[in-house]
Amino acid sequence: MKVVKIVLSVDAQKALEDLQHNGSGLMRERSLAVLHCSAGKKILWIARALNRRPLTVRTWIDAYLKSGIEGLNRTYSPGRPSFRISHLKPRLEKYFERSPRDYGWGEDIWTTQIINAQFEKEIGRKVGASTLSRLLKDAGYTFKRAKKTTCIAAPSKVEKLERVQEIAKQILDFKADDEVEVVFLDELHFPTDPYVVRGWRKKGVPFFPADTPKAGKSFGLWCIRAGNREFLLEERSSK
Repeated sequence: MKVVKIVLSVDAQKALEDLQHNGSGLMRERSLAVLHCSAGKKILWIARALNRRPLTVRTWIDAYLKSGIEGLNRTYSPGRPSFRISHLKPRLEKYFERSPRDYGWGEDIWTTQIINAQFEKEIGRKVGASTLSRLLKDAGYTFKRAKKTTCIAAPSKVEKLERVQEIAKQILDFKADDEVEVVFLDELHFPTDPYVVRGWRKKGVPFFPADTPKAGKSFGLWCIRAGNREFLLEERSSK
């Protein structure tokens, strides 16, 4: 490896020597590399003396030649922009402005699987689990479970009581006409808790399942049939 020539002025020499006594460990090492170089030492020799890679030493020398001592103080190289920040983060923020259903997915909550599938659809490939996790945290999102809420179209306590009274009256009227046997259905094995899933949401934003009232018709779930007569036990509405 060829010798890099550095000619130091008296002031520059003194400034570098001062760093040997007053500078940080990193600045002492870098200034010493420059002093060795000015003394005619080769890059390979300096790298072995400081137990550093030749490319690292060459970077220090080039930085000094370009910016002086200020160049030695640089702690990082800008490099090329992160793909995660420059390409994925803007897309992610655009996704979260809308529901996954708007992009053709059959869910209301953004999960890791759906996000990665959407990336694959747009950029042609999926990203690693660790990259996606860092991306979501960098963008200010957190993984949480949606709060349990009652369906918007669910009947109130008063409406339920009125419906029970209607059914009771129908049973009494039905029994007055014919001899019938009243059968009770045990609801022990029917879950009543709302179905909730985990998903990604902006930190500090309340997380509720998407549930908006929709128009629909009612239809019977449980009925008793006796000849041509039908008695409705339970009615479900798609509202």
